[in-house]
Amino acid sequence: MNFFCKLACSVSFLLAAGAVWAGTAPLSSAADPAAWRLNLGETPGATARLERDAATGGLLIRAGFTGESAYVGAIHAPELPPGVTKLNFRVTADRELEAGLRLLDASGRNFQTERFKLASGRETTLPLKLDGTRWEGAWGGSTNASRPVPPIREIQLLLNRPAEPEVTVRLAGVELEAPFINARPFTGENFRLEAFGCTVTGNWRNGAAPVLELAISAPAEAAGEVVLTFPEMFRDQTARFAVEPGRTARHLWKAPLTLGGNPFNTYRIGAALRLTDGSCAERAVLLRGADSPDWERRLKSSEVTASILGTGTHFCFAPEPTGGYAAWYPYERLMDKIAAAGLKWVRDDYWMRRPDGTPGATPQQLARLRAAKARGLNTIAMLPTMADQTLDYFLENVRAFVTETRGLVDVYEIGNEPNNFGGWIQKYGGTWNAREKDNSTSRWLIEHAKYVNAAADLIRELKPDAVVISGGYVTSSILRFLKNGISPNLNGITDHPYSAMTPPELYAFGTPFDGRDGVKAGGPNLHFSEVVQAFLRTFREIGRPDLSLWYSEFGYTTYLYGGQREKGKYTFAAYTEEAQAVYLVRRYLYCFTRPEIKAALQYDFLDDFQGRQFDPEANFGLLRADYSPKPAYFALQNLATFFNGVRSDSRLDAQVKIEDQPLHRAGKRGQLLDWDEDGKALMNADNNIHARLFQTDGGLRLAVWDARPVGGEFSPRFAEVRIAGKAASAGKTVGLDLLSGKRFDVPSFPDGNDLILKLSIGSRPLAVTLF
Repeated sequence: MNFFCKLACSVSFLLAAGAVWAGTAPLSSAADPAAWRLNLGETPGATARLERDAATGGLLIRAGFTGESAYVGAIHAPELPPGVTKLNFRVTADRELEAGLRLLDASGRNFQTERFKLASGRETTLPLKLDGTRWEGAWGGSTNASRPVPPIREIQLLLNRPAEPEVTVRLAGVELEAPFINARPFTGENFRLEAFGCTVTGNWRNGAAPVLELAISAPAEAAGEVVLTFPEMFRDQTARFAVEPGRTARHLWKAPLTLGGNPFNTYRIGAALRLTDGSCAERAVLLRGADSPDWERRLKSSEVTASILGTGTHFCFAPEPTGGYAAWYPYERLMDKIAAAGLKWVRDDYWMRRPDGTPGATPQQLARLRAAKARGLNTIAMLPTMADQTLDYFLENVRAFVTETRGLVDVYEIGNEPNNFGGWIQKYGGTWNAREKDNSTSRWLIEHAKYVNAAADLIRELKPDAVVISGGYVTSSILRFLKNGISPNLNGITDHPYSAMTPPELYAFGTPFDGRDGVKAGGPNLHFSEVVQAFLRTFREIGRPDLSLWYSEFGYTTYLYGGQREKGKYTFAAYTEEAQAVYLVRRYLYCFTRPEIKAALQYDFLDDFQGRQFDPEANFGLLRADYSPKPAYFALQNLATFFNGVRSDSRLDAQVKIEDQPLHRAGKRGQLLDWDEDGKALMNADNNIHARLFQTDGGLRLAVWDARPVGGEFSPRFAEVRIAGKAASAGKTVGLDLLSGKRFDVPSFPDGNDLILKLSIGSRPLAVTLF
């Protein structure tokens, strides 16, 4: 059977799973005479002009020859999608002549085919095989290249001088051949947009080549345009149609589906009515592929099967709707928003005494725990530790609270940042990182550890299957806590890795700070991944490789910098809302790669203290103080849905290789921060693209992101990624902007058994689904 076949014919076989067909698709840009230019040859005497063939919609080349003229060429600069193996020129001449084809490759080298004889009045297909043509000649450019170097810069149809002085040649079209051209149908969403006295209606002619019938009605005083925007990875395609005052204009718009489109995608097309007075109304229009999943749907927490995504809450500080935490009072409303985002974990403080002074859970606490459980949320109950409480008093509280909540709480966390809260340093003395001058461990940490270990033993007694975690100190002092000796009933270690002033790949613990901390809490590059490795190494050293990691707080604050001076080394930088979203996603994508990380909770869900604009502590939320969502809310909602059930596997990572990631020297970043301002702890930018492959409940997904700081100065960068053994996914790859949810086809093609992806990567991380 011939591997390629025409879409116009009855296609009878599939390359893969009923979705993507081998065949041809038109090079749509070749139908426009304005997209071509003429080459009149090296010797004088030739004339030529280009016209549209009104009868067939093709291209007419009318050429005349006098003097010593030898040929005429028509040149087109196409943007060929990856994976195209052949171009077919369908030509008909009104008299006999010879024709040929020429191309110009990326290196500037010309390749020219043999000559083909055209019979008068008979359509002939001239083949231009990009991977196997027998070239009659080649010159210029990279002289070592035996075949064209992609991308192809120009294609040219050459008409040799015939016996008669004039000739007319019709180019009916240029067709692309590829092994993964789609022939499955698309179904469009009809729509009606009414605004400013205008009415815009769109009705689809569904099928493999869907066409939108557009009608634009406007009153006499209206003028402007209707803009359709088709989503693309590199640059969106737009089509503009005039709003004609006092009449109804009708247009046909063919969806610009590359190689027949992707049957696994649902294109979200923008339709905007824009009038000259500045008025604008817009909506989205869906065009669904035959095999597309429901890309628009987002999972609720109760539908998420497994996830590390979570958020911190402050319900405990809002028993009444007053004070700086008053916005937390309507806990059910906020839990509904948490559940709608698909987050799986919530964390709050649980004071273990009722208002009457008796130990145990309050009615409000129990109501909140039940509300969380009803919404599919897992609760981490943080049990505060106070230095002014005796150990017996503390354990009495723990016993009562755990007894009453053990069916509602998923994880018990003992203590929260005792270096900051609970009065431990004030009572026992010591340093913020628990390192004394002789490198011994501060007494406050040793005393606090007694409470942690005793509580872990008691909780295990009361609830044998309980998950008990603790830590929450400064990162380096957690390692001291581990080496000091921990209860065998402690399941996991908590850390609060706020990056403070840097992108999430960086973290101010590691080799340059060994002298400050007295322990090896990271590596030489001050990378967050090095700190994770330090934890795992310490787990092994103390004989507890079973310990898990729980990031019960981390985040990025979106306050406005009001010119205040920095106080101390850990002042939070003022991030934009866009940067907050990007950095949260990037931190989570890394956490997905470590199965030892059981949960990571962004701090916190809602801006505190009425969102005071110049206060860092008041602006960490996914929601603003008025309950409106920041971009980060939607970003985590996308993560929750599209990485539901995410599973990391080193074998998957071994399949991924970044083949190319060029970066213009103007875009390279160097030193970001001199942490101690003494030149000893320099935090340098990571200029690399990161790519990780994950198995999820929704299929195989590649996460890709640029690790540089967020910036808007330059356009997105390019990357080429190879995925071993996934050639069958060529033409079936769908990209997703993890912040906006925008979807687009990702150019992909097979290379042997491997899949090659061509990616445009800006500040926003992408997820690419391989079908």
